[in-house]
Amino acid sequence: MSGKAFNKTLFKQHAWKPLALVIFGWLMYQLWFDETGVLANLSMREQIENQREINIAKQARNQVLLEEVRALKSGMGSIESKARKELGMLKQDETYFIIVEKQKGSKE
Repeated sequence: MSGKAFNKTLFKQHAWKPLALVIFGWLMYQLWFDETGVLANLSMREQIENQREINIAKQARNQVLLEEVRALKSGMGSIESKARKELGMLKQDETYFIIVEKQKGSKE
């Protein structure tokens, strides 16, 4: 076998390696950095967990509001209670007392 023929067969045997390297690099880029890759997946999982926590808090708040609406619809007692508590309303001939506690360090 001559030296030229040997170089040709050697070239043919190794010509696929750069192409394989480029394809491998492209696949690794897609695996890690593409919009559907590993890093995007991890980021999406974190966003999903944060949204899940927000949803749980909002569901609890909605439940409280729903119970409050049901109580208000049930009768005047709950409306009166809410008005007294939040607005400081009093009934006729009722006396309102405010009890002030001494603060620590006060000389009185």
